[in-house]
Amino acid sequence: MEVNDAILAEAVKIYKVLSNVNRIKILYFLENHEADVSSIVAHVNLPQPMVSHQLAILYEYQLVTRSKQGKHVYYCLDDPHILEMVNAMLGHVAHEIKHEPHHD
Repeated sequence: MEVNDAILAEAVKIYKVLSNVNRIKILYFLENHEADVSSIVAHVNLPQPMVSHQLAILYEYQLVTRSKQGKHVYYCLDDPHILEMVNAMLGHVAHEIKHEPHHD
């Protein structure tokens, strides 16, 4: 892949979106299933307005999709690769905390 300024700028936007612990918690919750806002609220233990705001940001950056079923809006992970990136970062952090060498 050729890395240019446009791609780097988009990557920076995604990293900014992922710089919020609540958004990461929501993404992990949605990893294997879709859920409505009330289910997400119960799982991440945050107020509904905050969860709705975080979901709007995740949707804007195409990290989650949403579908309306009756009165409920259901969200699911749009791109599972995003969690691979988060997992890689968490692995890096775990090594740093333990002062362990990094391996490929």
